[in-house]
Amino acid sequence: MDSIDAFRDLLMSLADVYAQEDREGARVLVDVYRAAAQDTAPTPSPPYQPMNAAILASTETAKTAAAKAARAAHSVLPWARTGKLDEQITKEVSDVFSVAILVGPGALIHNETVMGGLFVQRSGALYPAHAHAAEETYAMIAGTAEWQKDFGEWEEHKAGELIHHPTNIPHATRTRSMPIMAAWRWSGDIRPSTYRMCEAPESQSI
Repeated sequence: MDSIDAFRDLLMSLADVYAQEDREGARVLVDVYRAAAQDTAPTPSPPYQPMNAAILASTETAKTAAAKAARAAHSVLPWARTGKLDEQITKEVSDVFSVAILVGPGALIHNETVMGGLFVQRSGALYPAHAHAAEETYAMIAGTAEWQKDFGEWEEHKAGELIHHPTNIPHATRTRSMPIMAAWRWSGDIRPSTYRMCEAPESQSI
């Protein structure tokens, strides 16, 4: 299978993943992915070297269709530091992850109302609490990690599970011995300028 066919398979797999979520933003993204899978032909994208090894390692033993397709389409995926959040996220934080934006304003698949793509986080790393106006749902497609909402208890999530974050809810992610790959989507107010890091209340700690 060549990389373009793999990319189209990835879009269809991501559509299938989000078809499980009964929210309007997910339904819109499903339609966008399925339509784009018919004729989108991405060009080769240079690897994002700081995270390339972790990106490949995250899908090395993957079992989900989306993770397998992402691995096969690796050469055309636009992996980058933070996508559109370079100004809001310090290098110390952004060093633990990489984002590939597939759908959104100015993205490979242009859309003004929703955003979607892929996310990889290094092993043994913390992505500290942050929040944004966009409603968000992560879909784990490879690996296992712990997720925290609103400085509450950490909860384990593995491939095949969805993690929903309502608008402006602080959330964080920490990995263990292996990197993870997840799909993500934003809907509602998708302006990157609303993104912010969050400090834990004095009575709580992450």
